[in-house]
Amino acid sequence: MPLSTNVTRPFSGSRLLLKFQRLHISSGVSSFTRGFAFHQGSRLPPGFSLSSRGSVFHRGVAISPRSFVFRTFSSSGFDFRSLHEVVSPNDYTKYYIPKPGEVLDFLNRHYQFPRKTNNDKVLKIKCPKCRPKKSNFFSIEINVNDGTYRCNECMTKGTWKDYMQLITKTSTFQVINSTQMGIGCPSYLSSPEEIEQYSNELQNYPKVIEKFENNHGITLTTLLAYKVGIATYCNIKSNSSIEISRQDAKELCITFPRMAPCFDDQDQDNILRYKVARIKAYSVEDYEFITFDPPSVHSGLFGYHLVPLECETIILTGNEYDAMTVYQETQIPATCLPNNGYQLPIEILPLLERFSKIYIWLNDDVQGQDAAEKFAQKLGIDRCLIVNTRCNNFDGPINASQALTMGKNLNEILSLAKPLQHEQILNFDNLKEAVYREVINPGQVRGISSKDLPALTQILKGHRPGELTIFTGPTGSGKTTILSQLSLDYCKSGVSTLWGSFEIPNIRLAKKMLTQFAGEDLSKNPGEFMNWAQKFQQLPMYFLKFFGSTEVSTVIDAMNHAIYAFDVQHIIIDNLQFMISEQGKFTDRWELQDRTISAFRRFATDKNVHITMVVHPKKDSRELLDMSSIFGSAKISQEADNVIILQKIESEDGDERYLHIKKNRFDGTLGAIPIEFIPNSLKIRHLRKKKFQEVNHLFADKQIFEKYSSNTKNWRSCKPFTRTIPVS
Repeated sequence: MPLSTNVTRPFSGSRLLLKFQRLHISSGVSSFTRGFAFHQGSRLPPGFSLSSRGSVFHRGVAISPRSFVFRTFSSSGFDFRSLHEVVSPNDYTKYYIPKPGEVLDFLNRHYQFPRKTNNDKVLKIKCPKCRPKKSNFFSIEINVNDGTYRCNECMTKGTWKDYMQLITKTSTFQVINSTQMGIGCPSYLSSPEEIEQYSNELQNYPKVIEKFENNHGITLTTLLAYKVGIATYCNIKSNSSIEISRQDAKELCITFPRMAPCFDDQDQDNILRYKVARIKAYSVEDYEFITFDPPSVHSGLFGYHLVPLECETIILTGNEYDAMTVYQETQIPATCLPNNGYQLPIEILPLLERFSKIYIWLNDDVQGQDAAEKFAQKLGIDRCLIVNTRCNNFDGPINASQALTMGKNLNEILSLAKPLQHEQILNFDNLKEAVYREVINPGQVRGISSKDLPALTQILKGHRPGELTIFTGPTGSGKTTILSQLSLDYCKSGVSTLWGSFEIPNIRLAKKMLTQFAGEDLSKNPGEFMNWAQKFQQLPMYFLKFFGSTEVSTVIDAMNHAIYAFDVQHIIIDNLQFMISEQGKFTDRWELQDRTISAFRRFATDKNVHITMVVHPKKDSRELLDMSSIFGSAKISQEADNVIILQKIESEDGDERYLHIKKNRFDGTLGAIPIEFIPNSLKIRHLRKKKFQEVNHLFADKQIFEKYSSNTKNWRSCKPFTRTIPVS
């Protein structure tokens, strides 16, 4: 069914409301409603016309209501919350095209048993909406390339995402963030009136303006156009004195507003207005301090108010400085990613739906170009062009802001933008650029470093996408606590994280994380809870709502959604046994576990995400665990890129724990890290250098395991091996 356009009169007077409603015929429910208000008889925006039947035309062509994102109307006027509530979380861009093999893999995983047709690109499957009878079997024809489908019986049709939602039904709603779990609140830290005045304060700080001009080449005219402002925000630091008040912790910040279109029912002068939907604030002095207001609401885009209604092109950059630089030099509307990292939330996609051409201009390094390709897939590869700032000059600038300071012509760089190449077709130039990016950025190839456990980085070299890590250890030894800390550590570095806790409730897990994040027991200082909760809300941390036994296909569907909607890069499954418990017969246990491991291994590779999976060990009489101690067949350790064992040894001084790296596919470095637990913060830390070297000698050879596992009193007296790893 086509999109319907209705003319109604919800208000008194001569005001008309054009209501656009998109119906999901495949699901039988409407997704959301958007409106565009005009005065009857008043002048329409340039290029727009209204027919007697209520149709809207732009330059003589009927326009799609999905080209705009508007709030719902109410007689009470503008409501700030409607900026982010108007978009359903189920709404995907119509430009999305599934990757090769994605359609067939999904159909097989959900037991749809597709049948071949005379056309190699089309398969026949059962219609989930038709009543089950012989004449309706295999009535849907689905295109394996783009996922579009049509039922020949009930005439249901739609996009690939529509079909996925028909089959999975509720899996979309199984991913939640910290705000939905009750941590913090989605409200503004400042009043809307104060936020609107931030931009007026900028000219009172000439030193800030001078810094923009001297360091980045951004003029005052550009700053005013983007409504850059000045404000103060609270900065409570970890382990700070509890006597520090919110007023004493105020920081002077530069504010970058996220703008979104809105309509005010009481406004009789202007047709379309923009409101500040969210603020991103950088501290003027402390460059590490970045905050958002409100903390967890993803609404609006930086500089979106500068985009004319008739404009069909926009440039998407990585940060505000690049966006202002590009707009200043090219006069093409430019915006940036809404969060502090390579994330493009699903709530933002409707704002980009109106554009037929999107330039993606991120850092010209390994992480930036990987993110650019991912966003091109998400937004639709047919309308996206990727900008390489270096332009094959490997000594060139890495981003737009640097290019301006080096005197480069940004229009020339933009003209060399290229579309995303087909995944299965590469030429030498593609490989040459990608390989050289890895050569000149060895740190990014190694992955994200751990700030809490630098010794772990020395062994594993970093946290890399596309890998599967198996984490095991005795029951009650602290596996979840350590993984909670590590995931939080990487998340603070910008790694979007999804937690699947199948053993302990999400509330308990979030409480543990919040304590680790604050670095103190908040139950002893509850007055600081909201301060830390507001900071925690800003992290790209998400949680699966599943608990206990859950079908693997259901979990993978939710993971797929999290990757598309939240650009998740790290997934933790805690743990394998709880997730697949009570599934299959006792004799099928090993086969089920092997299939599960294979599915997650394939998922990590195909989606280029890091999966960390907790697997319980076997009941073993030996105190020190080995690769063979992992519960299940050898396939688990074979499929894994990394195997980490949490060793727990009883000694005269009490329990001693070690993170023992038994497998490292990246470069083969192995070793063990002695750790100690800090009860007040629920965190671990590695011990001094001497003990670090001592334990690496001990763990260097399997024979020492066998010789000293039965007598822990003698393990320190063994002759040390010469093999060690570098330590700090």
